[in-house]
Amino acid sequence: MEILLNELINLELVANLCAIGVKRKPPTPRNLSVWHVTNLLRSAQLIAKGDTRYWEGDDTPSGIMSWGRIWESAVDCYLQNYAVQRDRVYLPDIELEKNDVFGSLDGLMCLPDLGWIVCETKLRFTLNDEIPLDHLQQMRAYCHLAGANEVCYVSGHLSSAPPTAKAAMRIIRFTGQSIGECWQGIVNTKEYLIKQGCGPKRNQSAH
Repeated sequence: MEILLNELINLELVANLCAIGVKRKPPTPRNLSVWHVTNLLRSAQLIAKGDTRYWEGDDTPSGIMSWGRIWESAVDCYLQNYAVQRDRVYLPDIELEKNDVFGSLDGLMCLPDLGWIVCETKLRFTLNDEIPLDHLQQMRAYCHLAGANEVCYVSGHLSSAPPTAKAAMRIIRFTGQSIGECWQGIVNTKEYLIKQGCGPKRNQSAH
């Protein structure tokens, strides 16, 4: 046997090519000067543990993040076909804003009897079907931004023990009360961080 080529594949390049194929926006670094839904939700968890700061995370691409983007592009194709089969439309990669807080939705889909609903795609390294609380809160926040009550939640599951993979699509309806309470919690977290002099880089310099 003679190996003529042995090189690593740049997964971020693969993710970019997939995104182009489904007409997603070119990936750009997250705007660190504005408030984001996911950052505020994570900040609330930190505050509850006594760590008062605005969580900004690390947007440096990693292999895991790139696989997540590849999975998003694959699901975009699936949801686009799902919508077309019902004479409706799917729009990937939507950014919305309320109360000076931005949310990056994986997509919006129009369905018969439901109208426009939020779409959220996750790649999970477990076969556990239970939806994590942080996923639920993120979806509730996106519902508030989109003025919707329903979410199409698509989860991909990978496991090494046992070695298997599966995917599921669930349409979830949240109560208006749970959506409102979630958003109010996000706004309260933002206002608390402002009082503490914490926040996105722009906001920190302004206080």
